Amino acid sequence: MGLADNLHDKPHVGIIGVPYDGSVSQDSGARLAPAYLREFSAYLEPIAENGALLDNLRIMDYGDVSVNNDDPGATQKAVFSRVSAIAKKGIVPAVIGGDHSISSAVVSAFEHKPDLGIIWFDSHPDLMDVYQGVNGRQKSKFSHACPLRRILELPNVNRENVILVGVRDFILEELDYINTMGLEVLSARQLHRMTPEETASRLIEKLKVVSDIYISFDIDVLDPAFAPGTGCPVPGGLSSRYLLDIIYELIEIQRKDIFEKKLNVVGFDIMEIAPPLDGGRITCYAGLGILKAMLAYVTFQFGLDNLRGDTQ
Repeated sequence: MGLADNLHDKPHVGIIGVPYDGSVSQDSGARLAPAYLREFSAYLEPIAENGALLDNLRIMDYGDVSVNNDDPGATQKAVFSRVSAIAKKGIVPAVIGGDHSISSAVVSAFEHKPDLGIIWFDSHPDLMDVYQGVNGRQKSKFSHACPLRRILELPNVNRENVILVGVRDFILEELDYINTMGLEVLSARQLHRMTPEETASRLIEKLKVVSDIYISFDIDVLDPAFAPGTGCPVPGGLSSRYLLDIIYELIEIQRKDIFEKKLNVVGFDIMEIAPPLDGGRITCYAGLGILKAMLAYVTFQFGLDNLRGDTQ
């Protein structure tokens, strides 16, 4: 990627592409996102909105996982293997999909983390046990409607340490599961009445009790006006400005030591960008904006954010 330097032998962040969309239920195309985001990232300067210099962060692009678009089970194993090898070295994996089914394999690779919290940015809960959908090839527990359900089955993920953000499109089975499990949801309607700072504070308050955090971004958490290039767009979502401000507020609130404990992000992903469905590269650049903001967070986390100027 344009933000990555392959010469680093001890990186802070490892970029991993997963060109897989064999588990979608509607329109495909997300398998092309890793290549597109790599191409467009070449135009980005290594400085974040908040003035953090990203060239202080050692980033390595580990290339793409070799996947079989017709075999979701084999893909899960391949993703697990690649991410696990990197995460166990203390490197923060930044995974670019690909459809959202990939995230269950990514999170399972953190089995060495005994107490893992999850922030799930998505318009959908992704809590089906099995799913097919209108264009799905077959019913599968690895459908992109199922990854958070699989993650909640992991022994190191407690349901009390999971929060869904931006959700606005449900299947009845998912609503029943949310109520039965007592999962916390910050719906898109709730966020409309909250400031990004209030949302960021809620996330910190919720997850300050856990040792490590994983953050997953389905690009369809954004309103289709800001991310049209995705397979399952849902109106009424977040603006790109609001989502980016949540990430930057996570940094600023913790910089002020308002909370005693900081959120240690051990990995994150950006999923469901479908370049063939994208107009004017809007969605690809929204994804790169999220990536850049998260790199700013990791820069802060490692104490490397030498800020230049007041950009607030």
